[in-house]
Amino acid sequence: MKYISNLDRKTLTVAGLVTAILFLFAINILATSEVRNAQLDLTDNKLFTLSDGTREVIQSIDEPITLRYYYSRKLGDISAPIGNYENRVRELLQHYASVSNGKIDLKIINPAPFSIEEDEAVKFGIQGIPLDQTGEPGYFGLAATNSTDDRKLITFFNQAREQFLEYDLTRLIFDLASPDKKKVGMITSLLLEADPMLQYKPWPLIEQIQQFFEVKSLDLDVKHIPDDIDVLFLVHPKISSEQTLYAIDQFVLRGGKAVILVDPHNESARMSPRMPPGAGSSDLKKLFDVWGIAYDPEKFVGDRANAIRVSANINGRDVVADYLSWLNYDSRALNPKDVVTAQLNALALASAGHLEQKEGATTEFIPLLKTSAISQRITTEKVSGQPDPAAILRDFKSENKVFNIAARVSGKVKSAFPDGPPPAPKDEKKDAAKDDKDKKEPVKREHLTDSKTDIQLLVIADTDLLSSQFWLRQQNFFGQTMNVPIANNADFVVNALDNLSGSGSLISLRSRGLSQRPFVRILNLQNEAEDKYQETERGLQKELEELQKKMQSGNVNRGPDSQGRIVVTAAQQKAFGDFRKEMTRVRKELRDVQGALRADIEKLDTTLKAINIWAVPILVAIIAIVLAIVRRRRYRQTAI
Repeated sequence: MKYISNLDRKTLTVAGLVTAILFLFAINILATSEVRNAQLDLTDNKLFTLSDGTREVIQSIDEPITLRYYYSRKLGDISAPIGNYENRVRELLQHYASVSNGKIDLKIINPAPFSIEEDEAVKFGIQGIPLDQTGEPGYFGLAATNSTDDRKLITFFNQAREQFLEYDLTRLIFDLASPDKKKVGMITSLLLEADPMLQYKPWPLIEQIQQFFEVKSLDLDVKHIPDDIDVLFLVHPKISSEQTLYAIDQFVLRGGKAVILVDPHNESARMSPRMPPGAGSSDLKKLFDVWGIAYDPEKFVGDRANAIRVSANINGRDVVADYLSWLNYDSRALNPKDVVTAQLNALALASAGHLEQKEGATTEFIPLLKTSAISQRITTEKVSGQPDPAAILRDFKSENKVFNIAARVSGKVKSAFPDGPPPAPKDEKKDAAKDDKDKKEPVKREHLTDSKTDIQLLVIADTDLLSSQFWLRQQNFFGQTMNVPIANNADFVVNALDNLSGSGSLISLRSRGLSQRPFVRILNLQNEAEDKYQETERGLQKELEELQKKMQSGNVNRGPDSQGRIVVTAAQQKAFGDFRKEMTRVRKELRDVQGALRADIEKLDTTLKAINIWAVPILVAIIAIVLAIVRRRRYRQTAI
């Protein structure tokens, strides 16, 4: 201490600076090696923070996964939006790798033209887009593999799916971590897998589902849902057995997921020999009540704004009218924030019902498909037999209410059978007594009165959307009949099964925000400024057009003179001169208005930039000066 006190102030200052520099280097080295995963995400939607569901999926990886991220740097140089999006993709992938404890190996590759890396990208199936007139391709995709050579691709990172970037990456990781085909257990009262009108061929939608999943048909009176079923697919379930309802109830309570399609009036049911006469509606009231779902099996929703115009022969006369039972919906009716519906453009339905959340429900109810406000609930009697579209339209009275046709339901629930399993019917007991003694006893399960985890359901109040007549058209292509989709009905169902067949962690993921967010305040002010000058601009433009018309109509002369020259009167010359002066004045005013608009926008932009760049630093400086003055005064008062 005595030695330090003998040092002069200059030496102490130099020593302090050297110590501070060494300390700064030490902090940087420590931060690089020890706290690499630490981050502070100040974005509004937490774009750079992994959700809990993603972390759970990454932590469940049992075998190494290799991610080959192909990105051509020249692509970002040409397109700034793609360059900004690439930064987010790369940082998110790096975050995946950093929290995986070595289970995810990320390789960032710049595939230069005619290089081995480019050949590798093409071999994997990464899509290249031309960068310039020479045709040089640029790449922006991901190839992922596991230890058994299973492969998943994102051929090109499309900015249209930016809000689902984390979901897409997590789904890819999950599929590689559990590569086996997911199993769908289907319970239906329709002949989806065999239709007599199509020579017992499966419905096209079922064929599409079978491309992605292993479909296992279960009987309508099934007593137990197998453990290997990943998601239950209930289509128009006409279930009368209490034991079957109990099996579904316990499957859901154990954590099983389900996609459920019910219908107040199924127009395909009349074609099915397994359906009793007049049985066009389906319901799961006992289960819906405990799941917090309200559904009316006797009414469909007529939507005037989305009805399909049809022609029909009613009592010998041709009728053309909007058929309120058949509906076409575009993307505006779909939930853009849910991964199941976000990328869909059109859905076609028939005699669709409506869903609501029951009062006092313990579940979360998220609408996926809504009607317009010009809708009415209509009894199914009006579409039974031979419906009259004109009569239905004539009796239509809008309820000025939006109805839900499809919804996602999740949360904790209780069993619909609080007293335990229902007793088996007497005839079933007799049949069971006659069974062979060598037959294995069914596995007895513990009765659950409450759900172990949040249930995961996706409920749709229409089953006709599965029918090919509503979403497919057949076309002849060089002698071959091809099915051409005209609506996204099959995509909707496949998306629902795909989403629910994943883990609960994956299902919990929702859409995130966009990395490129416009300055909404600036845009609003620009719109206000444009509205302010637009009316004046329109008036001047109209005045200019009228002057031009007058000049054209005033081009009248007395014909050529003896030398062939056009003769124009003095009055016409004066009129033309006046028109030219007036047009010059109007054009000048129009340029002034447009210039004033640009000036206002530039002034606004400059003002906001000044506020963002200078206001906060100046405010901090003023606060610092005030605090310094206050401290100095206090120091003087203390010294006195």
